[in-house]
Amino acid sequence: MKIFISVLIITNSLFTQEKKDTTYQLAPILITSTTAIERETPITFSNISKKQIEERYTFQDIPVMLSDLPSITMYSDAGSGIGYSYMNLRGFDQRRVSVMINGIPQNDPEDHNIYWIDFPDLLSSVTEVQVQRGAGSAFYGPPAIGGSVNIITNPFKFQKQNIIEAVFGFQTFKDSSTNISLATKKYAASFNSGIFADKYILYGRLGQLSTDGYRERSWVKHESYFLGLLRMDENLITRFHFFGGPISDGLVYMGVSKFANNSPKLRRQNLSYWKADSVKYTESTHRLEKEIENFSQPHFELLNEYKFSDKLTFHNTLFYYPSNGFFKYDGSWADSSMLRTNRTPTNAIIKATVDLKQWGAMPRIDFEQEKSKSTIGIEINIHRSNHFATIDEAEGIDKIFIGDYKFYNYSGDKNTFSVYANQIYKPLEDISVMLNFQYVFKEYYLHNEKFRDNNFKMPYNFLNPRFGINYNFNDEENIYFSLAQTSREPRLRNLYAAEDAYFGATPQFEIDTITNKYDFTKPFAKPEKLLDLELGYNFKNQKYELHTNLYFMDFYDELVKSGSVDIFGQPVWGNADRSQHYGIEFEGSYLINNNFNLNGNFTLSQNKLIKHSVFDQKGKEQKLDNNPIAGFPNQLLNLRGTYKIDNLSISLSTKHIGSFYTDNYKLEQNKNEAYTVFNFDVLYSTENIFGLNLILRAEVKNLTNKLYTFSGEANAFYPAAERNYILGITVIN
Repeated sequence: MKIFISVLIITNSLFTQEKKDTTYQLAPILITSTTAIERETPITFSNISKKQIEERYTFQDIPVMLSDLPSITMYSDAGSGIGYSYMNLRGFDQRRVSVMINGIPQNDPEDHNIYWIDFPDLLSSVTEVQVQRGAGSAFYGPPAIGGSVNIITNPFKFQKQNIIEAVFGFQTFKDSSTNISLATKKYAASFNSGIFADKYILYGRLGQLSTDGYRERSWVKHESYFLGLLRMDENLITRFHFFGGPISDGLVYMGVSKFANNSPKLRRQNLSYWKADSVKYTESTHRLEKEIENFSQPHFELLNEYKFSDKLTFHNTLFYYPSNGFFKYDGSWADSSMLRTNRTPTNAIIKATVDLKQWGAMPRIDFEQEKSKSTIGIEINIHRSNHFATIDEAEGIDKIFIGDYKFYNYSGDKNTFSVYANQIYKPLEDISVMLNFQYVFKEYYLHNEKFRDNNFKMPYNFLNPRFGINYNFNDEENIYFSLAQTSREPRLRNLYAAEDAYFGATPQFEIDTITNKYDFTKPFAKPEKLLDLELGYNFKNQKYELHTNLYFMDFYDELVKSGSVDIFGQPVWGNADRSQHYGIEFEGSYLINNNFNLNGNFTLSQNKLIKHSVFDQKGKEQKLDNNPIAGFPNQLLNLRGTYKIDNLSISLSTKHIGSFYTDNYKLEQNKNEAYTVFNFDVLYSTENIFGLNLILRAEVKNLTNKLYTFSGEANAFYPAAERNYILGITVIN
């Protein structure tokens, strides 16, 4: 950090040159093809502004910030909101949410998941987040089933600015004699050069975050960086972004038994295996200190915008994401046949390694006419991966099996090509009609599998159309309607969990009765197909703001949780013949006076399996028709009151999440109970103290110190942290 502060001082001196009066035809505003516009785009969406991020963000993961928006819930493996955090949108897990940064898809091509831990401190460089709810809201990239999250990093400023931040987190434990401890520390520094050489702006940020975590051995260490360069020519804007940060953390991914939530000590345990009755653990194994993870995913982005004329603009995005990492876990349960060794080892630690590369291009053309706006673009996305595991340490086996010996090894490729077109047509001044479609080709290729040699290719072709219409009654009110159809291929693990083959996973394909071999053209898992209908009404004036909408989502072959989990605590999935999700969402604000503002959102929904059966090992059918779908709460509420006077802001917020089942069997013992939690924060800013601006913040999370669980998988639940405190200072020059 001292080195970076020195760099700030040197950099500041480099850009103290006198500025010339220059008129720029283009402003450095970043607009992606999927950005929705209020009162024009017939899409259900909510925004988080730069100001809101500056007021509310400290160091927690992005899902914590997103969970203040309508129909979004989040949970954290570690309970602290730092490390592995997850979000659900309208109850759909984040694998069915399309996440983009600057319009670039971020969901893992093989797993469909989004790993927020790979974006340390990114929100500090974000200018806006737009969350679109509903199917088809992303024209390209991973299909938007529940919706899409569009994150825009555009931190460039026309004026020079240097910022230094320090944030500290404290937490309480009911079972601890000390009662309070320093758990989290974040230090960061950033600079903006302002305009130099008449056309450039340089932005840089470095940060460091460490936390002990809430649960045992759930520590996390982040290093973060963001380097951006903006060049403005007469008709051309070019941006280069380089961001990411190596992370290391202690493994924590198994939930606790339901009874443990009420025990301040037991809810913090980090177990790798357990069995329990209704009041105690009958068997349990604590996670080892050696079970850790290291990973790094740098992001390289090059974005161009060339304006041929006032009506025609060409955009192109190039990206490259190399990443590499490993996690070590206890393999003492594995025998010689699993690990392919000469004898069964003892005290084995397995090291699973992944090496990924992803690159692509996304050119598009925006064309404006008197009554229409048209966008035509393509996406090319290439993904290559290598997965393997070694025995990091063990006893009782020959040394040749420790270190470099790979007891599983395979490569996974995925190629994506899509073409899309979108048009907003205004037949009348107050009416806009949207038409868009996407054709996408995707192909998995699993090859080079060591030992088992299960190699296959699996192609998918989809056509995803969407129609919508918006009508502005007057300057304050508008109504919109949209109808969308979208499809999504299964995850690679739904076809074959090759990394689990050493302990029994097999390809999920039909077997040819003649050859007695897998028919790799006939997978069991089917693509998901969704039809989504949205009807919304908006009202906005200087004092009131209200957004409300009805949605109906009719699903065929939805991949739902089977009620069991694998050894890594991840749910096992299967297709449901038909399911439905429908509800009503409210979002609004009320400016009571110049000092006090009230805002919030509320969702009521129903999420049911219309037709779905599961079969036990003996082939006996169990029908789950009309059962609620696991992980889908039917009531969500966020409410925030904010009082501002001069440079002081005081805010009290509450969140209520209704109860929901963690499997599809409607078992009461597998229900995550409803909870209500309160947070309190104070923000105070000062100006021109020795030429510096200061921002001081204090927050209390979980104000009433409630013991509750965020979510769960089957009979395992994820406890949320007890009352904790945050203090921070930001110095701006």
